[in-house]
Amino acid sequence: MTKRLWLGIGAIVLVVGGWLGYRQLVPPTQTVGSLIPPGALMILASDRLQDTIPARVLRTQMSIRQVPVFDEARQRLNRFLYATADSATVLKFISGRNVRYSLHSISKSTLDFIFYVPITSNDQEFLNRVTTPNPRQFRVLSHTFADEKIRDLVSRDGEPIGSFILTDNFLIGSVSGILIENVAKRMHQSLKLNQDDPVINGPAFRSDAQLQAGVSVRPEVLQSLFSNVGSLVRLFLPEQLTLQFRQSAAHTHLIGYSVDEIGERRDVAALFANQNPQRIQHPHLIPQTTATLYHISVSDATRFGQSLRDLLGSASSDFLRDRFSLLEPITPALYASLGSDLLLCRLESPTGTLRQILILTAQNGKQLANSYQQAAYRAGARNMGQPKTYLGHKLLQLNVSELPASLFSSLFLGFSQSWITQHGTSLIVGNSEEALQDYLQQVQRGAIWTTDQRQAEFLKATLRPANFTAFVRLNRAETTVPRTWPLAWQNLLDRIDPATGTTALSNLENMAYQASYGNENIQSTVVLGRTTRRASKMVLNKLLLQKKTEFNAPLISAPIVTGNLSDSSAQFYAQNNAGQFVLVTPQGDKIVQSNIDGPIRSNALGVDFLNNGRLQYLFMTDRTLYVADPVRISKEVTLQSIPLPQGIDTSYLARPRGSQQRNFVALAAHHDGHIYALDRQRRAFVRIMTAPRKSSPQLPFQVIPTEKGMDVLMIQKDGTLNYWRENGSQYPHFPSRIERKNEDEAVLSFSGPALLPPNQSLIQTIADEGQLFTINLNGLIAKRTQLYRPVRSDKFRLFPDEDQTNWLLLRTTDTELTVLDQQGQRRFDVRALQSGRNNVRYHRLGAGVELISVKSGGFTTLYDMNGRIIGDRPIPSDFPVALQFDERTNELYILSGAQQAVQLFRIRIR
Repeated sequence: MTKRLWLGIGAIVLVVGGWLGYRQLVPPTQTVGSLIPPGALMILASDRLQDTIPARVLRTQMSIRQVPVFDEARQRLNRFLYATADSATVLKFISGRNVRYSLHSISKSTLDFIFYVPITSNDQEFLNRVTTPNPRQFRVLSHTFADEKIRDLVSRDGEPIGSFILTDNFLIGSVSGILIENVAKRMHQSLKLNQDDPVINGPAFRSDAQLQAGVSVRPEVLQSLFSNVGSLVRLFLPEQLTLQFRQSAAHTHLIGYSVDEIGERRDVAALFANQNPQRIQHPHLIPQTTATLYHISVSDATRFGQSLRDLLGSASSDFLRDRFSLLEPITPALYASLGSDLLLCRLESPTGTLRQILILTAQNGKQLANSYQQAAYRAGARNMGQPKTYLGHKLLQLNVSELPASLFSSLFLGFSQSWITQHGTSLIVGNSEEALQDYLQQVQRGAIWTTDQRQAEFLKATLRPANFTAFVRLNRAETTVPRTWPLAWQNLLDRIDPATGTTALSNLENMAYQASYGNENIQSTVVLGRTTRRASKMVLNKLLLQKKTEFNAPLISAPIVTGNLSDSSAQFYAQNNAGQFVLVTPQGDKIVQSNIDGPIRSNALGVDFLNNGRLQYLFMTDRTLYVADPVRISKEVTLQSIPLPQGIDTSYLARPRGSQQRNFVALAAHHDGHIYALDRQRRAFVRIMTAPRKSSPQLPFQVIPTEKGMDVLMIQKDGTLNYWRENGSQYPHFPSRIERKNEDEAVLSFSGPALLPPNQSLIQTIADEGQLFTINLNGLIAKRTQLYRPVRSDKFRLFPDEDQTNWLLLRTTDTELTVLDQQGQRRFDVRALQSGRNNVRYHRLGAGVELISVKSGGFTTLYDMNGRIIGDRPIPSDFPVALQFDERTNELYILSGAQQAVQLFRIRIR
């Protein structure tokens, strides 16, 4: 009896133990976390992603489906679902279901999604459609892997649509069969193994009627995406982000909130100890062309300075640590004089050249400026020279590298030198003279964030108070994925939507990350959206007349634009055949200012010629250079004249970028190939560079700013390539003569310029008959390529954009032209041009907008880089048109002079 009792007890124990062991190994109900394979880079969750939204709503509001990664996940699921059933059936099935998506790495260059759709017993009818689709279009194959049945949906011609597994609770699918096999393996692992991956079980996405989606991101992902910037920017981010997204009050942005543990970010948290999170206090100092902005909020400058000294004292960079030990004695006074905002603005750059402005607001502006200059002296700056004057500001060059990073951390790298000025009480630091001048021009004409209604609303309502803010405006900085990102991310997000011809990133304009730091947690906010309203198809690409100003006499030159054509500040000058110079105000008033001695032949150059805090505009007639000084209050323009030396080419004026001579304000070429500079003190042109051979210059010549001054590159018609320093001497081995290989043949002729592209070390040019030359900086030919020449009368020339930041090639006859890429491959043709009445220009307008304008006869046609015509009809124009692009409205503005009128057109191009 006792033996039987013990056997019974033992049996019960064994059964219970077996049951408990089974429950330990196999969970009673499968959760999404138990199905996701290890190593997921991101986990997304949303019950709104497959919703249908009217196009008119998407033009004014931001939807979760327009966020690039979410959009890619949505496309994967839609392709699978719509292959199995009609739209109404699919929408009925998917509506309201909280679908999860996990993103995985398949190879070094490929990422893909797995989707997990919750199902119930009521979905059997739809699931039958999935497993037995229309046999005339699709078929389902199946195989077993890890004891799980995997089905493969393929089209009749064998194209794979996706692989999937059906469980009691989920429809699990992916384009990648490998990922589905990983799910099958995961389903048979123990529950304990599932707990090894914190990301899998970490995200606990809340359910809320206002929430549109949730996303959890692994720390390695964040670090890889920020690998191209200073190491400190990665430290501002939490080790892991679990965000819950909802719409902003204006429905223009999605805002993701997250509270994450401080983890290893205590050094950065210490930087903001007792610093109250604040909004940006000085948005009136942020220029409109800001592509990237970093903001640090300071409420207690002395405490912040001490924390920053501690952080810099332990910096990982040997250079910064050694530099800071040299500067440390003078830093307390500098930090104590700081105001509430440290702002780093990276300005838009069509060339990719780094153009940075550091704005240091101050409690004591004079003390801050003096302390910064003392730091430059201690860091080794010498020969500062006299300040230059520009728009009422004194600009001083501090020739010492990475001074901002030495004082404020590696977040502020990118200053090979510091050009400084004071604006009010704030200290403004530019990494080049050109960047600082551009900044001051924008501030002077009010092209700043506070005058942009949408940007002001974004600042006041969408962004929240924070210790740290990082902001990127995508359509000004990158219209595609940054090439510094990992290749797999580039491949995922660079997919072009065949319906729209754009990538998912085109839906985004603003991206911001904000953080506030406590003792235990980091409170993060991610902002995604746009302030620009999308155009409806009714107005997209339509040429619309904005304003027309008529004159009593025909125009004899192209109108000169001053200001921004897209706002009320724009005014322009026009010249009629009576020789009258007419100012047209923003209100449309036509005010005759004076007579000039002939048609305007050159471009107009805006410079601070008179040192009166305003920009003057220089232009040339056949005999005279004129200085037009606008006085906006009295609506007048004073004209001053300077006679031209004999032989000056009056078609082109260049800015003396980088010149160490304070009084040089413009450059022009001589018919013999010499270079002249306009000296504003002497009020005359002086020869500064001499060509050893007399031959006509091929314009435009190139002005290249360097740390030591200004270089000039120019080729002459006979193939003489000149490369001058500012002092008038030429670099070793220059001038260089470009000749044929066979000396018995005729000398090469050049009709176009030579160009040294920014940040490159090879000069490019092409001879008339199509020999493309790549030339080293020692004057030797590195490469010579003969391009195809279909017609003997064709002429080739290098075709740089108007700012000389990039180049293409042109092959022309009297009545035809072909635009070629840099390798000489054809891009597009333009035919049936009017002989002798043609003008072609290459415009890089920023925000990724590049256009070719072709004026032929009395009309101008605009083309994109693929030869597609911009606008629905040609633009009436007797002269080359002036173009500006407004990225806030995605509109292209065109100012054109035709017959007896100046017309302002606009085209919505996005």
